[in-house]
Amino acid sequence: MISALALSSAFLMGFTTPALALTPLQIAEKARDRDQENLRKYGATPCRLVEVKEELNEKGAVEEREEKTIQVAASSVPIPGGRETQRISPGMHAKNPKEDSSILDHLDLFDWKLEGEDESQGEPCYRLAFAPKKGVKTMSGRDAVMAQTSGHCWVAKRDFSRLRLEGRLKKPVEVMGFLVTVREVDFLTTTRRIAGGVAAPLQIRYRFRVEVFPFFEFHERHTQKFDFTSQAKSWASSKNQKGGVAGLK
Repeated sequence: MISALALSSAFLMGFTTPALALTPLQIAEKARDRDQENLRKYGATPCRLVEVKEELNEKGAVEEREEKTIQVAASSVPIPGGRETQRISPGMHAKNPKEDSSILDHLDLFDWKLEGEDESQGEPCYRLAFAPKKGVKTMSGRDAVMAQTSGHCWVAKRDFSRLRLEGRLKKPVEVMGFLVTVREVDFLTTTRRIAGGVAAPLQIRYRFRVEVFPFFEFHERHTQKFDFTSQAKSWASSKNQKGGVAGLK
């Protein structure tokens, strides 16, 4: 009798208890994990990377521009905006006070909110908003800048790939006392599906304005554009067969 009642209760609960929906934080966690999985997959694919560095004036107009093209070998392709980027372009990021994928590496620094559903690259997405969490202990350096960032993240509903991430610094942050102040930071990263449905980086763009008291201020915008087309693959493959991939073109 008891067993029959237990089975009956379990049967009813199975049909009357709704499945719990994912929280915004859980969606962000899945996006973080998918980032790493995608990296392992597209990291095995050579690509062509175009890097653009622009020096800006106070009004944001371009005063000086540099561009270079790099053929990136397999296993050296960076995760969008993240620490992995330094493997192929350390100099480009030397002055970068904020790397956007660290947002997903430090989810507990932010309050996450699901704003609803949206589209990115033609795909249905969860649109997440993130903002600095109150009560987080004081940090220093780049972490202090990251902790004062807010923005949005578009996560694909089908596999939780991060398709778009954008944000900006909410207020100036002093990173070395009063000597260095990060005045402005904004960034945008986008991805596109490549072979196998993997979400690989398409473009990374970030701008920052930093004041070094009392000497100078630098205001720059950096852009990285990725090409995983068959042409880029065949080019890198031929270079590998001839003894390595070229650095600059």
